[in-house]
Amino acid sequence: MGDATRGLTAYRISEPEIEKAIEGRFNVHDSYFYLGTPTYIITPIGPQNSMKPQFKALVEGIRPHGYLPWLSKDMDRFKLELKRISERGPQSYRNSIFLFLATTATVFLDGYLRSNNPVLNQILMPDTPVYMNALMFTVAIIAIFGLHELGHKIAMILIGVDASMPYFIPAPPGMGGTLGAVITQKGPLTNRDALFDLGFSGPLMGFIVTIIVAIVGINLSFVVTLEEVNRWSVMFPGIRFQSLPFPMFLEWLSTFLKPVSEDMTIILHPVGFAAWVGSLVTFINLIPSWQLDGGHISRALLGKSNHKKMSIAGVFILILSGFLVMAVMVTFFMKYTGNRGNSPLDDISPLSNSRKLLVFFYLGMMITTLVVLAPL
Repeated sequence: MGDATRGLTAYRISEPEIEKAIEGRFNVHDSYFYLGTPTYIITPIGPQNSMKPQFKALVEGIRPHGYLPWLSKDMDRFKLELKRISERGPQSYRNSIFLFLATTATVFLDGYLRSNNPVLNQILMPDTPVYMNALMFTVAIIAIFGLHELGHKIAMILIGVDASMPYFIPAPPGMGGTLGAVITQKGPLTNRDALFDLGFSGPLMGFIVTIIVAIVGINLSFVVTLEEVNRWSVMFPGIRFQSLPFPMFLEWLSTFLKPVSEDMTIILHPVGFAAWVGSLVTFINLIPSWQLDGGHISRALLGKSNHKKMSIAGVFILILSGFLVMAVMVTFFMKYTGNRGNSPLDDISPLSNSRKLLVFFYLGMMITTLVVLAPL
C-alpha cells in the first residue's frame, strides 16, 4: 500500500475482527505475509507516546480471538506481527499439591532437627515442645516462599496473563528443607511495565513477610552472655554456635527489639533463623541477572542489550558477597538459555515514570537484605 492510510488494507491477511482492531488503532502503511506470519507496517494515529496504550488495548482486544501481536521497530515505523496462541489444556493441581505437602514435610523435619538441641529445649525453652518450634519454623518458611510466589501470581492476574500455581521444591534437612518455589508463566507479557511488575511483585511480598517473620522471630530469640555460650559449648560439645552475618534490616530490628552489649549475643529462635533465610533468598532474587526477579526489573528498565551487561555485573555482586555456587549457576543458565522467555510483546515502549521511581525502592530492598557470606 502507499503512504499513511487508515482505511481497510488492500487485501485481508487475517480475520476481519482482528484487522478492524488494528486499523482502528494505528495507521496501516502496508500488510503482507512474512514466512506465513501476518505482518503490518504501522505508525500511531496520535503522538508517539500513544503507541504504548494503543498496543496494550490491541493485545486485550485480539487475545480472545487466539492471536497475539508482536511489536518491533522498522526504521521510522513499526512492524506488527500476528502469531497464534498455542492451545493449552486444563491445569492440573495434583503436582503442585504433592510438592507443597512434600516441602512442608521436609521443612518441618529441618525445623525439628534445628529445634531438638539441649540448649533450646532444656535451658532456653524447657516448657515448649520441640514440635511446636518446628511447626513455627515451618509456617514461617512456607509463608515467606509461598507469599513471594503469590505476589507473582497476583501480578500475573492483574496483567492478564495466566500462570500456574506455585510449585514448591523440597530439599534435604540442613538446607532449610526447601529450595524455594516457582510458578510458570503461560504467555508473553504485554510490555516492559508488565515485566517490571512481574519482577517487583514477588520480592516485595517476600520482603514484607520476611520483616513480619523477623519481628516475631527476634522477639522469640534470646539475649545471653558470651560466658554462657562458652559454658554451654563445654556442656554440650555436639552443639555448634555459628555466627550469622545479619543483613542491615535484621540488624536494625535486633538492635531495636533485643539490644545487646559487647559481652552479650543473641541466639536466634528457629523463626528468627527463618527470617534470615528469607532475607538471603530475597537478596539473591533481587540480583539484576538472567531471569531472576531483579533480572526482570533490569530488563524492563534497561532493555535487552544493557540487561546483558547488567547480568554480568550481577554475577560479580554474587561473587563478592560469597555466593559462589549461585554465581556459577546463574552464569551457566545465562550462557545456555540467554534471555528467552522474558521479552515482552512491546519491547519498544519505555518503562513508565512511576515504575522508574520504584527502582529506588528496589535498590533499598537489595541493600537492606544483603547477606555477605564473605568479606567484600
